Amino acid sequence: MSLTSTSSDSEQVSLEDFLESCRGPTLLAELEDDDMPDEEEHENDENEDDDDYPDVMVSTNLLSFMMGCEQEEESYDGRNITINSTKRRSWDDEYVLKGQFSALIPAFDPRPGRVNVNQTTDLDVPPPGTTEKTEGSTPVIDTTHQPKIQLYLRGPNIPGVQDIEIELSNPQWTIFRAVQELIQQSDLGTRQDKMRRIWEPTYTIVYREVHDDYMSEKEGGDRTPTVCSKHRSWLSPVSPSTPTPTPTHTSSSCTVDQVLDLLKHLYVLTQQYDEHPHYYDENEIVSMTREDMHSKKLTNKLLQQLQDPLVLSAGALPSWCEHLSQEFPFLFPFETRHLYFTCTAFGPSRSIVWLQSQRDVTMERQRTPGLSPRRDDPHEYRVGRLKHERVQVPREGDLLAWAHQVMLVHAQRKSILEVEFKGEEGTGLGPTLEFYALVAAELQRKDLGIWLCDDEIHMGNTPIDIGEGLKPPGYYVRRPNGLFPAPLPQDSSHCDRAEKHFWFLGVFLAKVLQDNRLVDLPLSHQFLKLLCQGDRMHNASDKFSLLTRTRSGDDDVMLSSLISDLSEKELEFDPPKVSHSKEKPWLSGMLTMDDLREIDPVRGRFLMELGELAARKARIQTDNTLSAETKAHQIQNLSYISCSAAGQPMRLEDLAITFTYLPSSNVFGFNAADLTFNGSDIEVTMENIEEYIDLTVEYCLERGIARQMEAFRDGFSQVFPMEKLRSFTPNEVRLMLCGDQNPQWTREDLINYTEPKLGYTRESAGFLRFVNVLVGMSGDERKAFLQFTTGCSSLPPGGLANLQPRLTIVRKVDAGEGSYPSVNTCVHYLKLPDYPSEEILRDRLLTATREKGF
Repeated sequence: MSLTSTSSDSEQVSLEDFLESCRGPTLLAELEDDDMPDEEEHENDENEDDDDYPDVMVSTNLLSFMMGCEQEEESYDGRNITINSTKRRSWDDEYVLKGQFSALIPAFDPRPGRVNVNQTTDLDVPPPGTTEKTEGSTPVIDTTHQPKIQLYLRGPNIPGVQDIEIELSNPQWTIFRAVQELIQQSDLGTRQDKMRRIWEPTYTIVYREVHDDYMSEKEGGDRTPTVCSKHRSWLSPVSPSTPTPTPTHTSSSCTVDQVLDLLKHLYVLTQQYDEHPHYYDENEIVSMTREDMHSKKLTNKLLQQLQDPLVLSAGALPSWCEHLSQEFPFLFPFETRHLYFTCTAFGPSRSIVWLQSQRDVTMERQRTPGLSPRRDDPHEYRVGRLKHERVQVPREGDLLAWAHQVMLVHAQRKSILEVEFKGEEGTGLGPTLEFYALVAAELQRKDLGIWLCDDEIHMGNTPIDIGEGLKPPGYYVRRPNGLFPAPLPQDSSHCDRAEKHFWFLGVFLAKVLQDNRLVDLPLSHQFLKLLCQGDRMHNASDKFSLLTRTRSGDDDVMLSSLISDLSEKELEFDPPKVSHSKEKPWLSGMLTMDDLREIDPVRGRFLMELGELAARKARIQTDNTLSAETKAHQIQNLSYISCSAAGQPMRLEDLAITFTYLPSSNVFGFNAADLTFNGSDIEVTMENIEEYIDLTVEYCLERGIARQMEAFRDGFSQVFPMEKLRSFTPNEVRLMLCGDQNPQWTREDLINYTEPKLGYTRESAGFLRFVNVLVGMSGDERKAFLQFTTGCSSLPPGGLANLQPRLTIVRKVDAGEGSYPSVNTCVHYLKLPDYPSEEILRDRLLTATREKGF
């Protein structure tokens, strides 16, 4: 691959001369002539294992684009490359550029005499209060005018085939991804010919100086890479945003997009029928299950794409994979979507490790039973192992502040995070899972003032333990419908503190998904809906995509009629909101009045009663048999009837309501917030009751939580893009984050999915007593037992059957009635004395579950 220049006046300029004349961040690394490897060293390098990584770096930003490095860790913008060099740089055409994967270390080499890198390294975390880095901080940008260049990929450089140039402006692309795009645009014959000849051409990276007018045009236009050649083709199955020409079709034909949109409408309709069956006539709807919507052919095609190591590790999957899994997730079963998410969401390092692990599983299945495990083939090429980075935090003190520092340091790292507690011997998975559990408990504290709550205790007066020992009633926020952000004045200092907590929460939950952990955090269905970008099946802007995306003037009449009828019913259930602000937050329109009734039942019920009063007013106004005077008289005589006041009618003015939001608890630090300008001076009357309802709902679900949710999304996206969760429903995301939060098991489950060993068998009296004790445990006791034995109070999806490794129970030697069980949480290993009775076993086991530390 060569690097050439094409200036605006077609004058060839050497790269060294161009670099010498420019200023700004370097395109090439700070390489002196004597820093380059000599020929002898280069020959030795060729004989070394490919696992060794070069110490010489050549333009981190450029290499991250070209070689497919961790795009998430490197900030690169191909549109704006500025050059700064005061010395003449030399380019060695024989030097080989290698990709750098910061999360990978060389693969383990079992050959004798080989030195392997330790997989776990220690990472220092500054104590709370240090300000080395703040979330959301951006580097200072030099605004002085500097020359800029734009990179292009040119090919295929084959005689008889016209060359094409691809603009390298997408920071998420690898060089192989760009080559794919170029080959698809080129005229190399059939699809099979293109696949066969992709390695034949010589591809050239071309750079041109970019002028300000070009940059202004790019800022206002599409940033998607385009083909810069005379022969411009719009038909590319690779580019996710390549425009397609408007199809010309007759009224008897339809496009694939229309079929997909129709399927989405049918799916939405069936889901709404399940949620609101009283709105429909049974004869109008054909009941369908989620399984009925699955496409076996598309599922097999998606799984086939994931089996291609080169395409997957280079991030060059066809665009339809991402598009269909996010826009039409009902076409695929959850297992397939979750597999696609695991393979693609966390960057190439995780994809490569996943591919290697899948190959190991395949080889293990092919191994003949009874034979010894296969030895690694010394000639087998493995890219590397995933690095583990270990941090130390104190158990005592402000654990939440320390956790914030950990996530601040580790947010953008792709290695696995391990945690150990200072002064304790435990290392590995057990302390790490306990750290996540303790932080999840800390985030539920009421005194943080970030979750919707009230000052009444509804969950009983007994103390509660969710991982940090017994706490008094009211210490944690316990809501029947789960946790939801509390609406706060967006310009208050309390909102500033809440914003930091939600940024941390975003990083925390993203790390849970990235490292495949589970946390017992009772998030509300509505909060999870926001994580899924509004549970796109219920997002009105997506439901009516057919109506707003006109492809031609002669659309199918029958299809349009069906969509029109469907849209009227969908609008009836989910009417569009009235806009009261110029700038709407990203979560605008995702939640409705029904959601407010679930997360804040008292306020939601009150607004529904006001809505009924407004509906009675509307019926009077639309009654054409009444005169204007009669209408005004009847509206003034309307009474508000509250279900909580034994049906006693009262005038709306007697309630003395103003355009303010009153918080449900004193913990939020404010008494009232204006819903509009000088809202405290505006009384709610029959004339403005609709506006009050709309503003209150908007404040509770949008404007009052806008900064918190924006910070949450920013934190989450530090780890991986939150848009990746669009493929899932809220319940599926809950399962991925929290597992089974109400662990259930039967006697048969415990016998079949646990492993009694070393003194116990499935027929042993001591093991059967243990099974009987676990079956008789309450919900909280089961969660405490799981926390004690596995480090997490939840079970993975599928319950005990999917717990890996299996829970192993062995007999604790030299232990009498007074001894207590002990565990090795990393491998789910329970050492249980052989107690003479179930009562003693239960008492000792529950006592052990309340002990903390390693």
